[in-house]
Amino acid sequence: MTSFAYLHCKPDGTPFYVGKGALRRAKYLGERNAHHRAIVNKYGRENILKGIIECTTDKIALDLEVGIIKCLKRMNVKLANFTDGGEGTVNPTPEARQRMSEAAKKRGVSEACKLAKVKALKGKSLSEEQKLKQSISMTGKIFTEEHRRNISISAKERGMLQSTLDKAHQATRGRVQPLEERLKRGEAIRKAKQLKKLKELT
Repeated sequence: MTSFAYLHCKPDGTPFYVGKGALRRAKYLGERNAHHRAIVNKYGRENILKGIIECTTDKIALDLEVGIIKCLKRMNVKLANFTDGGEGTVNPTPEARQRMSEAAKKRGVSEACKLAKVKALKGKSLSEEQKLKQSISMTGKIFTEEHRRNISISAKERGMLQSTLDKAHQATRGRVQPLEERLKRGEAIRKAKQLKKLKELT
């Protein structure tokens, strides 16, 4: 199947988006990120220029997409792409991460997404390694009353017992974990990872 690498450009010929896909995808200006949509809306769909390069394989199209993005970024061309190209969201720039974060906050979380997350987590127990990581990441954090209430509500939705919540709340209130204890936990995590790798190899 023939693949294409393509560029979407402003009316003056300045590229603002690089992609890869089928010919229909290359010509279509919808279903992109908010930055891409804003540029298209600003200049009008009929005024957006399209540069399309036919490739013999999907791999060549992917490599070409990555290469074009890298080249344009070196020339300080501002792109609407969130990533450096290729499959998936690999290595997004700090600016791209910020844009994705802002876009996610504006969208909010749908009820369907919340319910799906609750269903996925309900009754699920954490491994010892996960518990250790969670413990270390939470050490020294100070939560506002609103944050505590949100954690409590979320835990109740997942089916966590109130007695468990109370114990966790009491155990972590105002606690600052000593450096020695943190180092021990870190060492325990490293050993757990090494053990896991050994099991995978055997």
